[in-house]
Amino acid sequence: MNIKLSQHLPKTHTQKILKKEAKSKDEACLVVLVDDKKNILAESALTDYTARIEQLIDVSHFKGKAGETVVDYALAGDKKTTKQNPVQLLLVGVGNTDKFNNTVLQKIANTIYSSTQKRVSSITVALGDALEENHFGQFALNLLAASYRFDKYKSEQATPVLTDIYLVADAALQPALAFAQSVFAGQSLTRDVANEPGNICFPAYMAEKAQELAATYPDLLTVKVLGEDEMSALGMHCFLAVAQGSTKEGKLVLMEYRGKSNFSSDASSTKATTSSAKVSGGLKALADKLPTKKAAKTNDANVQAANDDAPIVLVGKGVTFDSGGISIKPGAAMDEMKFDMGGSASVLGTIKALCEARLPINVVGALACAENMPSGDATRPGDIVKAMNGLSVEILNTDAEGRLVLADTLCYVKRYQPKAIIDVATLTGACVVALGHVRSAVFSNDEDVLFDLENASNLSGDLIWHMPLDDEYQAQIDSPIADMQNIGGKGAGAVTAACFLSRFVEEGQAWAHLDIAGTAWNSGKDKAATGRPVPLFMQYLKNSADRV
Repeated sequence: MNIKLSQHLPKTHTQKILKKEAKSKDEACLVVLVDDKKNILAESALTDYTARIEQLIDVSHFKGKAGETVVDYALAGDKKTTKQNPVQLLLVGVGNTDKFNNTVLQKIANTIYSSTQKRVSSITVALGDALEENHFGQFALNLLAASYRFDKYKSEQATPVLTDIYLVADAALQPALAFAQSVFAGQSLTRDVANEPGNICFPAYMAEKAQELAATYPDLLTVKVLGEDEMSALGMHCFLAVAQGSTKEGKLVLMEYRGKSNFSSDASSTKATTSSAKVSGGLKALADKLPTKKAAKTNDANVQAANDDAPIVLVGKGVTFDSGGISIKPGAAMDEMKFDMGGSASVLGTIKALCEARLPINVVGALACAENMPSGDATRPGDIVKAMNGLSVEILNTDAEGRLVLADTLCYVKRYQPKAIIDVATLTGACVVALGHVRSAVFSNDEDVLFDLENASNLSGDLIWHMPLDDEYQAQIDSPIADMQNIGGKGAGAVTAACFLSRFVEEGQAWAHLDIAGTAWNSGKDKAATGRPVPLFMQYLKNSADRV
């Protein structure tokens, strides 16, 4: 889909007006937004069409409710008027403009696309100054996202007629549009790999996709892949406990994006520390309850430069199919467990979006990829394994496997001495019970990371919700025969999963955990990946890059 800013309305045609809806691929459509008070957005740019628009509002009893539409194919009216303004009009209701948010903008964008994609080759959306920068970016991204389709396995594929979108708005919004295009590129990759079936998308496939990105952006990206032999030598036995039940070899894929400068992955390098930003407003009380980082007592300019260059590490759960292992899942909707690699898919997509946007920041994306299958080699409930950091884990439920692959990966990535580690995972059904499908859950040990993620959430419209991580929950995962167990009982399942992960993060390391079990995909008849939280991550990284 091509999308561009424009300062012009579509050109009028002089061809003979047909007596029926036209199908010519040369057709254009002018999209006009109207609020629930029947005010025309960008009215000053539509003076040549004002009379026609007002007449259409009147005769159609148009109310301007969000998602409401009415179309004028330019076939009615006297010949003089029709010849002057023959371009199709699509009126789209936007509701109360004071209540614009990403959900409303998504509804409007989806309505525009679905109303035009089968009958016109181009649309021009008159926006004027109706949307401020963040809402404009969200709207543009949602318009692009509406065009996404995954139908490669269908023998008959419907090709949309619509190929070009023009947004009549201030030219100063061009950077916001370019950023939205970069996010869309990454989000589409996330959806593509997550929508693939488990017999296509397995750990080696994820590694191949990462290597393809590195070949496309060789100046920005390098990729390293660890197999099971390398992980065994490193003592990553929690990770291997998940992978061992499948004939598909587990892979740890490390994607190093150097958008600012080189950085070290040497475990012996000086640990990077950053000073805490001040937190104000409503988050202050929240921040007071969180552990904070210990500031480094140094004035060394070289250390500060190393701090600035230290990467942010994104760790994605990549269980490419989750049968539950020996603790096998119920059969209903088990096909949707192909989406259990949604965390690693979002990290892969974020790295692509970074490469497209060329943000001046250093980032490492770690994809913890394994397939969780029952077999004679599979881990049994009750088995005890040791993680890379030497802690022993009693595996009471093999379906609590995501935290196991993440645990060893969190241990591994400390060698990058990161500014912050953020892991993302379709981790717990308990998170879906708590938050449904609107917000992703966020847990953090650091006030700065939490503040920055919540700010990025508000700006991107990719919503999160802060969840507790009190020490009192830790007792639920204590084991009588090992250092810990991998489940914590019925209560607070999403919290105890986060508590488990926290034990593999070094003290003083800024860290956050995103549980996207309710937001990574839509279930049922229209099951499909959503591409979240790529918009959240990209806004977070953009904000981080802008601060340096």
